[in-house]
Amino acid sequence: MHKQITAKTKQEIGLMEIVFPVDYGKIYSSIAQQQNVKLSSENIFAREMLNDEIIHHIVSLTEYSEQALDAMLTNNAAKLKAVIEETKKLKHHIDELESLVYEDSLTKSYNRKWFDDNYRLDNDKLLIRGSGTIVLIDLNSFKVINDSYGHIAGDKVLTYIALKLKNSGARVVRYGGDEFLLIFDNQSTIHIKTKIESILSHLDKSSFKIDNYSFKVSFSYGMAPFTEGSNVEEVITTADKAMYLFKKGTK
Repeated sequence: MHKQITAKTKQEIGLMEIVFPVDYGKIYSSIAQQQNVKLSSENIFAREMLNDEIIHHIVSLTEYSEQALDAMLTNNAAKLKAVIEETKKLKHHIDELESLVYEDSLTKSYNRKWFDDNYRLDNDKLLIRGSGTIVLIDLNSFKVINDSYGHIAGDKVLTYIALKLKNSGARVVRYGGDEFLLIFDNQSTIHIKTKIESILSHLDKSSFKIDNYSFKVSFSYGMAPFTEGSNVEEVITTADKAMYLFKKGTK
């Protein structure tokens, strides 16, 4: 199947004058979707391709900055306007690349790489930047949902849960299959707990419907504060233990 998708992708990009990796990915993903083939971003891009593209954009930005400075020094309005337009186009490509690197393709929340790059000062020391509260979310009986109603239903549940979690105002990270991390900055424990309990209350009053069947979805959660220099694994372990106690209590 992937050979057929690749062949069709080559046909389409053959008509394009310039092809960026992000363009190839969009076309490939679109054709794969038509063929009902599920992909992750890792299936499409090699890390080296993304790195090369990012390096190219950094070089371009440096060149545009020099051109803009020259245009201002020489009072060349036309040249400055042209440089600004090219910079806008470049920013669009950079935003798309950043999305591919840091976005979970299913839930559109941040992925684990985003968390590692933004909240670990050193991979050896595992230090957290800034301060706030981490909330670890784990869906209850998610395997039962997948086994009973299929993975498509499971995907819809994950997407919906991610959307509700984003409404809390936290940065939402899909940390594992059915695990999410919520990162709150400078908010009280009581305020955060109120937000989480509000989402749980909403889920308790709602039902998912698949064909003639309906089911409810809930999750367990645990909270752990962190400050500048906290150990990432220790903070997550603390949240995980709190989540386990919550899950045990609800059972």
